[in-house]
Amino acid sequence: MPRAISKVAPDWWDYTTLDIELLEDAARLTPKDLKQLSRPGFQTHFYDTLEDFYVAEALEYIEAWRQSTPDNPAGICGPIGPTEQLPLVARIVNSLELDLKKLDAHFWGMDEWVGPDSQPVSTTHPLSFAKADMDLCFNRIHKSLLMPRQNIHFPTGNLNAYSKSYDQVRCLFMQGGQGEVKHWAFNVGAFRSGL
Repeated sequence: MPRAISKVAPDWWDYTTLDIELLEDAARLTPKDLKQLSRPGFQTHFYDTLEDFYVAEALEYIEAWRQSTPDNPAGICGPIGPTEQLPLVARIVNSLELDLKKLDAHFWGMDEWVGPDSQPVSTTHPLSFAKADMDLCFNRIHKSLLMPRQNIHFPTGNLNAYSKSYDQVRCLFMQGGQGEVKHWAFNVGAFRSGL
């Protein structure tokens, strides 16, 4: 059976293309069922409020960066949505005076729009995900604490170099989300092992 056409973008494979029976089965899952999905390398977490969720998202950045050292650098890969945690990340870094430069901390942006020319949009484009990460987080971190620009990786320009950066630095957390429905956000701890 051919897959359904995406309601988000016709050429994509996404949650709107999943088999209806699978979606109905997933809709019947209870909170208890979801908790039982936890296993080594994959944990489920529940938060009582959106605020708790966004603070937890922000603290994953801090936890990853605190594990980074110049001889064993580490970082986090973050999505563009949700974004509510990004200003919190900057605020926590500044408050703790967490020296991301000294720690050799890294960040990978997960997403970027591609223009009609099949090239990533400019980081000055108003819808650029890299621009949003910079405006909402990195431009708010005190310059004396901010990691060097070469430690902030975006999937723009040389995509081979972007991909290889994951082989050179440990990615401890990968956060993701469904941009149009923010409460679909999820976290994957599979990168804790440096895979």
